[in-house]
Amino acid sequence: MWIWVQLAAGSGSRFGGKRPKQFHRLGRRPLLAYAIETFLKAAPGSPVVVALPLAHFAYGKALVTRLFPGASLHFVVGGTTRSASTEAALHYLRQVGWLSAENLIAFHDAARPLVSEALIQRVFAAAEASGAALPALPVSSSLRRVNGERSEALPREGIWEVQTPQAFRGSVLKAAWQRLSPTAAPHFTDEGTWIEAAGFSVQVVAGEPSNFKITHPIDWEVARAWLRRLR
Repeated sequence: MWIWVQLAAGSGSRFGGKRPKQFHRLGRRPLLAYAIETFLKAAPGSPVVVALPLAHFAYGKALVTRLFPGASLHFVVGGTTRSASTEAALHYLRQVGWLSAENLIAFHDAARPLVSEALIQRVFAAAEASGAALPALPVSSSLRRVNGERSEALPREGIWEVQTPQAFRGSVLKAAWQRLSPTAAPHFTDEGTWIEAAGFSVQVVAGEPSNFKITHPIDWEVARAWLRRLR
């Protein structure tokens, strides 16, 4: 079974606005709805677990339920950090008995609305083969490490920018969690970093430039333009 964990509990402080960005309407739908819609096209009938902020939990639950009538929807209260939301989802997955070898579970940022069906299928296929997989793209920009008023250039060869969804066998998640919490270190900013720190290898598959993360208002305008192109 394929399971989708939609991480939508962030505050969106860098984006601005009274309500977190995942609830803002991007074209015809709220931001958090796009990736869920694409996943359900790739895997109809599969469960979706949505992590929502406590302050907007009732609103978010009603919104997603209305947008996807008949879907297998499950909701958890997320944390104040990405890793805390991951752990909240893990508690739920363990409670319902889904942390098992036959299940493949993907974690995805709601702020990446333009993920494609092809990428979802590619990541799940890699996770089925290897146990853990994530998409990434080679870094194309020049890099520098800044230390106060000094800086130094860094080589970009072999450096890749990580995306989501990141998918894992349920048994890998369970074993990693028994060894190490995803909240154990501040540099665990994605599931792959935590899984690797727990002793498991993570396969990298080709990501997509359009699968970018909406962080700043300019990103919103780029996403709107891309959606208009897809129509």
